[in-house]
Amino acid sequence: MSRKRRGRVNAVNESRPHLPLSPPDSPAPPPVTVSTNRGMHIPPHLSDAFKGIVERAADRARNDLASMGKIRPTAFFVYTDGTMKVVSLSFKDELQKDGLIRRIREKALAENASDVLVLTEVEHGRHVMTVLSGATLGMSASARVDYSFDKETKTVTSWKMGWLDKPVQNVFLDGIFDKTG
Repeated sequence: MSRKRRGRVNAVNESRPHLPLSPPDSPAPPPVTVSTNRGMHIPPHLSDAFKGIVERAADRARNDLASMGKIRPTAFFVYTDGTMKVVSLSFKDELQKDGLIRRIREKALAENASDVLVLTEVEHGRHVMTVLSGATLGMSASARVDYSFDKETKTVTSWKMGWLDKPVQNVFLDGIFDKTG
């Protein structure tokens, strides 16, 4: 009799040390172009704390890109004590997607997350954008992440985050903090 192995949710605590940007035996990586928010348009309605959380999630995504060579759809749950849990999102069909949407909402409410962010790729015309959208009670925002990754040297060669004027609608965040759904 064979047993089917049940998939695990990939949850990681933010307190772990960040992974190196290149393998330990590789030569020194080329300089990385990293853009910060100074001088960049930031929506005025965002609190400094929420902006910091979005930037911290973007840094985690950058570390994942450097270690795995790709950015995967990810949910970030942030708590009032400053900890961040990271969950990789994967689904094969609409039924699994609906279940995942429900589980994200349930996790946020059950664990009393103060902020929830989701990193996804969004089709924009003929292009695909990497977007980090976040929600907290009474506030939401989205930022676009443009990056370059050198597969040969396995290094992030550029990383730029820019705030979007309007939050991008994300089904994983719709009504996340509503108590009635």
